[in-house]
Formats: sequence, C-alpha cells, structure tokens
Amino acid sequence: MAAERFSFGPIYCEDSIALSSFPVEPVNTISNAAIVLFGVAALYYVSKRAPRSLDLYLLGALLVANGIGSALWHGLREGWALAFDVTPGLVFLFGFSFCWARRLGSALAATLVFGAFFLAAMVSAVLIAGAPRWVGLAPAVVVTGLLLIGQTAMRSRPAALWGAAALASTMAALSFRTIELDVCSYIPFGTHFLWHIFNSGGAFMGVIALVTLQDAVAAARPSATAAAE
Repeated sequence: MAAERFSFGPIYCEDSIALSSFPVEPVNTISNAAIVLFGVAALYYVSKRAPRSLDLYLLGALLVANGIGSALWHGLREGWALAFDVTPGLVFLFGFSFCWARRLGSALAATLVFGAFFLAAMVSAVLIAGAPRWVGLAPAVVVTGLLLIGQTAMRSRPAALWGAAALASTMAALSFRTIELDVCSYIPFGTHFLWHIFNSGGAFMGVIALVTLQDAVAAARPSATAAAE
C-alpha cells in the first residue's frame, strides 16, 4: 500500500513509518509550522521597519504559502498538493534575487540579475541532470548569493552579514535535505524537518538583510546629495 501510494514525488525517511490518515508524515507536516512562523515574522518585521515595501510583503506571504503548501503535501501525500509546496518556494527564491538586486541598482540591473540567475539555474540543472531539483539549483544559488553579498558589503556591512547568514542557513538546509535517505536507519523520521527549519530561517534572515540594506541605501542618499551640492 505504501509503495503504491508514495510512488509520486520525492521519497522521505518518514514514508516507511507513515500513517494511513492525515498527517501521513507527522514530523514533516508539523515542522512546516516553522515555515509559517518565519513567514509571519517576516511580515511583522517588514510592517515595523519597511511598511511601504510591498515586494517584501509579497515575499513574506510566499513564505507562509510555502509552509501551508508543504504541510498539505506531507500531510496528505497527494499529487496535487506537491505543486502548492514547490511553486511558492521557487517564486520566493527567484523573486528574492530580484528584490535584492533592485536594492543595489536600477530596475534594469535587477532584471538582468534575475535573468542571469534563472538561466544559471536552468543550465546547472541540465549539467547535473538526474540530481534532485534542490541540488541542481545549488550552484546558481551560491554564486548569485555570493555576488550579491559582495555588492551589499560595499553599502552595508550589517546587511551583508545578514545575507551571508541567510546563505549559510540555506546551505545547511540543503545538506540536511541531501543526506535524508542516508540516515533513515539512524533517524527513522529523517532530517527533512531540518530542511524546513533552516531553509525558512534563511529566508527570514534574507528579508532582514534586504530591510537593513534598504535602510542603509536610504540613509546614504542625503549625504550623497549634500556632497553634490
């Protein structure tokens, strides 16, 4: 029964001890509360620090949607639910790159960064054909992240540190996701729940980085205007 039911989508350690009703994967389902909470925290932080940044509200909402979608997927393990898990996460990832680049330069420059990141992700996925989606995306995420962190450091060291922490947390999440099936005999419910926690934690720190960068750029504008006069 389990083999037939779970023949669609990724496989997790918890599948071997899955329940017959909701939540099918209890640990993987409940751990999505961390994603939702980080999303809500991001929305609250933006409302207090950058209330007019509508794009950051969208990122927070996408994070909440990702947590809900992932809970549906792990809780039900139905094929239709997987799209509600994956889609908000991917939109957040690529949207975040645009929002970050936009705070560093013009809309055109941000669009170019977005396009380059998207193209690099597609090429990386092809070069690492057969690997899971998250592994294929990793090289593009790391390279783009490091480039943006480097540019950010020239405008705000605190923002760059938050960006570096966000990238580090994301890479830790990737590590836990990658070793998932190798630790099933030691941890029956696997390490996928840590992917949820560290990935969403990284997303939250990324939002803090963008707000911090935005504040630094805004603070520098009066100085630049005064110097020009």
